[in-house]
Amino acid sequence: MPLPEDMPPPGGMSGAQMASRASGRFPQPVRVGALVGRELLAPYEWQPVLGRVAGVVRRGDGALDVVVHLDGRLGLDWLGLGWVDWWGFGSRRVSVPVDAVALLGEYVGLMDITSERLLALPDFAPASAVALTPDETIRVGLVAPFH
Repeated sequence: MPLPEDMPPPGGMSGAQMASRASGRFPQPVRVGALVGRELLAPYEWQPVLGRVAGVVRRGDGALDVVVHLDGRLGLDWLGLGWVDWWGFGSRRVSVPVDAVALLGEYVGLMDITSERLLALPDFAPASAVALTPDETIRVGLVAPFH
């Protein structure tokens, strides 16, 4: 089954490709505190929940990442199964480039990383980045609903 044009390739995208796609999503200013707690949705019509935004950090190279708390649900809400530990993936945090996500109303959509790659990301190491305060403003793109 071919991937839709707006889905990232299974092998992933480079940082430059993500930045290029993110610039076409009309980035808007948003307070970091307004992002924390929002659910991260997979880019499918049924919009499974992958986790929640735990914060935003600045890496040593100056790039911004969204820290996502993968809470073990991993998209099973649409089956009516809320808190399910899926094949040993429990609660943990990972960091995702800001360019790989977009605002979707009261949610955040995962755009340029597949759900599978998200789950394969290493655990977030807090010592590797500096947390942004809730009052700081960053720019995040917008996306239309996935259906």
